[in-house]
Amino acid sequence: MQMHPQMTDIQTPRPGADRPRSASHGHSCRAKAPFARLGIGPGTYEVAEMAGDSALLAFRVEGQQEWTALDRPISDGWVEIAADIMLLDPDVLFEFLQTHALRVTTETEPPYEMEFDTLGVRWSARLLENRDGEVRFGDEAWQHARLGLQAPRDGRARAIMILLATTRDARARFEPHISNWARRISQGVSVQPIL
Repeated sequence: MQMHPQMTDIQTPRPGADRPRSASHGHSCRAKAPFARLGIGPGTYEVAEMAGDSALLAFRVEGQQEWTALDRPISDGWVEIAADIMLLDPDVLFEFLQTHALRVTTETEPPYEMEFDTLGVRWSARLLENRDGEVRFGDEAWQHARLGLQAPRDGRARAIMILLATTRDARARFEPHISNWARRISQGVSVQPIL
């Protein structure tokens, strides 16, 4: 049986899923007292109404002080709220690629080139000496990055970090797959009231 990476990750875009975001979405804000605690995977977040606009919500990592604005009201539902929280995580692209970048080929001789297929998006990485690396999409030019001491030993993780260091529009290249993935994971959100 041949497996296709798109089998579970291609979904028809939902109405309003690509709606324009407000200018405050994803930025620091003030909020009222938290009224709910969300569990999304290993993360726990507090949710409150934004100060000055009780129709929209804000969230923060449990135990932290800083609130982040969401441009969603509670009527949008916890799955959509949780998906937006996930998508605002700075590590979301790394986590997505760790689970969805299928290694197609790997060279065992320097420069250790690897080719990946991420739900139909083809990209390659070269692991060079001194923790340097290069990445490219398809037949585009190679882009160079020096990771320095933060370079992981694991080749896959290193290739992903090189991609993130060199490609400003990396997230856009993998949409709508990242948003669909976040919505699927958010189906398991747990919600507890804070009294």
